[in-house]
Amino acid sequence: MSAIFFYDANLAYHGERPHQDDLARWQESGTLADCNTLINALNSASAGSCVIATHGAYFPYEAWPALLNFLQNGGNLLSMGNMPFSAPTTLFRDLNIHEMLAVDSSAAISIEAGEQYPLLSKQTHLFAPQDASCGLVLMPTKHKDCPKESSSNGPMDARIYPLITAQDASGRAIAAPVVLIENHRGAFAGSRWLFVNVNATALFWEQGGSDALINWAKFCARGVTEIWIKSDFACYYPSEVPTFNLQIEALRSNAACQWQFDITIMQAGKMLIKETLALNTTAHGPVFHRSTPPMVIQSGYYAIHCRAVSAFGEVRELQQGFWGRDHRLLEEGQPLCAGRDYFTRGGKPVPIVGMTYMASDVHRKFLQLPNPAVWDRDMAEFARMGINYIRTGIWTAWRQVMFADGHAQEAALRAIDAFLHCAKRHNLETCFTFFTFTPETWEGQNPYLDPRAIAAQKRFISAIVSRHKDSSHVHWDLINEPSMFNPEQIFLGPRSVQDPIEIAAFRTWLQQQDADIASWQQRWNRSPADLPDWNAVLPPLHQDVGHNPTEILPKQHGIWLDYSLFSQDMLNRWIADLSATLRAIAPQRLITVGQDEALGMQRPSPMFFAEAVDYTNVHSWWLNDDLAWDTIFSKTPNKPSLVQETGIMHIESPNGRSKRSETELAHMLERKYAYAFINGGAGAVQWLWNINYHMDNINESHIGACRADGTRKPETMVSEDFGSFFKAVAPIMQGRKLEDVAVIYPFSNDYGNRRFALEATQRLVRVMQYELKVPVRAISEYHLADLDHAPAKLIIIPSPHTLSQAARDWIGLCKTPILLTGPCDLDAYWQPCQALMSESDTRNLQREESIHIGSHKYRASFGGDKIAKLSKGNTLGSLQTTGNIMWCPLPLEMNDRTEPLLALYQTAMDWAGLSSPLNWLSGEQPGVFAQKLSFELGALWILVNESGQTEAISFEDKASGIIYSLTIASERAVLFATDKEGKVTARLRKHKVNQQSGTS
Repeated sequence: MSAIFFYDANLAYHGERPHQDDLARWQESGTLADCNTLINALNSASAGSCVIATHGAYFPYEAWPALLNFLQNGGNLLSMGNMPFSAPTTLFRDLNIHEMLAVDSSAAISIEAGEQYPLLSKQTHLFAPQDASCGLVLMPTKHKDCPKESSSNGPMDARIYPLITAQDASGRAIAAPVVLIENHRGAFAGSRWLFVNVNATALFWEQGGSDALINWAKFCARGVTEIWIKSDFACYYPSEVPTFNLQIEALRSNAACQWQFDITIMQAGKMLIKETLALNTTAHGPVFHRSTPPMVIQSGYYAIHCRAVSAFGEVRELQQGFWGRDHRLLEEGQPLCAGRDYFTRGGKPVPIVGMTYMASDVHRKFLQLPNPAVWDRDMAEFARMGINYIRTGIWTAWRQVMFADGHAQEAALRAIDAFLHCAKRHNLETCFTFFTFTPETWEGQNPYLDPRAIAAQKRFISAIVSRHKDSSHVHWDLINEPSMFNPEQIFLGPRSVQDPIEIAAFRTWLQQQDADIASWQQRWNRSPADLPDWNAVLPPLHQDVGHNPTEILPKQHGIWLDYSLFSQDMLNRWIADLSATLRAIAPQRLITVGQDEALGMQRPSPMFFAEAVDYTNVHSWWLNDDLAWDTIFSKTPNKPSLVQETGIMHIESPNGRSKRSETELAHMLERKYAYAFINGGAGAVQWLWNINYHMDNINESHIGACRADGTRKPETMVSEDFGSFFKAVAPIMQGRKLEDVAVIYPFSNDYGNRRFALEATQRLVRVMQYELKVPVRAISEYHLADLDHAPAKLIIIPSPHTLSQAARDWIGLCKTPILLTGPCDLDAYWQPCQALMSESDTRNLQREESIHIGSHKYRASFGGDKIAKLSKGNTLGSLQTTGNIMWCPLPLEMNDRTEPLLALYQTAMDWAGLSSPLNWLSGEQPGVFAQKLSFELGALWILVNESGQTEAISFEDKASGIIYSLTIASERAVLFATDKEGKVTARLRKHKVNQQSGTS
């Protein structure tokens, strides 16, 4: 080995510096270089050398290019010190490390050596459990496996392994102070990097740290040898004979040597097979060994352990496994069912605390490179944490599962079988997703409308479902976050493919509503010369529609509403078509569609496709200021709504560094989980267990409960805390009392070309649920019959401006008190129509308006471009009440001031005979969300502190007369349950809640 020890007495250094005798030993073992000699040492080093950088964060800026060249041409790296290569700037990013975040290891009590690479098994004494360290956010992948797929994985150019972990009192690995990065492909292929991400202490040097660095440098200098053990199939049928493959490759010539392998296969604690063999690696590519052990498969799980030892003494411990298909295991138990609000199994409520999971080793390649041993280990941990739901599926590479239409790959199908066996072994309900964003078309044109594409999609899903038609723990998600229709323009709202099938479908859809082209000319404000006949009707392109008050060229307008509604109907038709295929195979299993925060983005909304699925979803990612709104406006009246994906997108400061700490991320996730259960929400599923650093995507490199090195971020405790809490609370979650106030979501506004329903309803939620502490429920403008079956006591229609004729007719027949704001004489196409109120006289809005509410006059301000977008219903400046309608002519939800909206809603509630269920006694009012969910057997209380300081709050429950007092930290949530008399029976994290009888 040729070693370069970089140390400079004049360069900044955190921690205890090495002693003179340490420097002397380094000089005996290699070259001791300082800032003046480092570049020359790097440039003259031979292949297979290792540089030992001892200054942690600090490295001479001018020597950095020489180090990169060294690593790309046969060199290896050992770094000592926390936050490596972060000064004078973020040098580490050139090493495919996007970020490094401080790790809180204050709860650690022990140090354990890594399992797969036990290199430090005899040197754990060099480190203390609570040493300050960091987590590396890797981003080695710079390409996509499937370039046209937004969700594609990329090449696994590097892998990271913990060499030691700091563990807490429960044995959770919460930090990895020492990690190994093995570069398998790319510019650094074959280079081995060992990061000691702690600052050296006196104890480190006194206990032999100097010699340890020399030995670790020798280990790094050998470079990377890649080893895989893989079974031909991840699942076999009873009476079949298994075969496994051993694959080994020295990625640099100096790593070539002989390796000895000791392989055992065990089932239920009994050793079945033991095999020993030796393989010689060379500089000429991988070496393979196939083995067919003398055994016949029976039902159950088989564990493979492989211990590999090289001629240099390097040790690897590899785990693999496979299943013997176990029909009895898969079929036992009762399937999950969906009620109005919650899931049930065997008639008992099942509040969901879930986790998205593919695999913690190869991520989205888990069907191509299955490892049931990894799945089984992780799922056992999920079960221990109280997680009861796994979301998984195929996010990419559908053609690798079914390359030829109708001919699915058996190995991929058996990987799915094995995955589902592992989940059932640990009693984990599994939602399996087939497609993402837009479904694979195979040789079709339009992903949702082409009969050829749909027929291929049915063959694809049938190949999977037919193997699990009787598996009691699995149900199906047709597509993740659907966008209509163009695969190249996802997340943007309806975007046309402009293929003949879509054109014909759009025309047919319009004609089914009204076959007279003249009606559409009037609705869309088109002349007979401009739109002479049906052959002139085409799906609109977004750029040809006037979405802004000011446009340079003449554009279309009203057609956009109909195209948006058409896209909703076509998704429903697609869901129904594929669901019929699923139900023909597995009639008693749930079917859903996972959708993100599409409401307000003109993309498929749960309010429309709820009728076609068994439950709906929302993925709460971006709207962190409107998490309550997320849950409320994805919940439909008759189906459960699940926050099926939630996590925290990576955000950066202006200098490109991460803006949030790991602790802040955990606190935000806790708030997201809390909001997932408000207003009848069915639960929360985190995205994702393990960070996926095998994607060319910064977000995916940051998002996950576990770091790239496999240790747990603080946010893992959110699932564990909520899992424990809701296991205790579940029995009372039956017979939830509905909210008295219903809010109509104005889709005619939202799906048109001048929309602001999103902002209006979000302002409403802020005032009603935070300021007034009055819960609301959501109703679609196009599904108002739901209110006939479950009437409200007050209905609010916030600043719609436009309403469909069906909605107008329903309002005319409704007897429930209705609060309507803004103009009331515009139809769905913004054309004048018969007004809902006789005082209507729609005019342009001014920036400063006023409104009399009760005996007070309130200012209302409409800043920005609102005077260009909005109108007012008349100039009277006061509320008008006729029959069951209270009308505020100003679109008050769109104004910039809270006071008038607060007064309006309070007045409307007084008029309807309603009040808040709480008497708020002390604590920040608008900054703290508080809600009581009332059940037949008790109540669930959810509080979230969005203020910047800890709040001591107290409030009285009007129903029971009990006063509750508690302290809630900034950014945190408190949940507790009470019985019918108001006595506290369960608390999240056993948070202290005081109670006493009130005066009511």
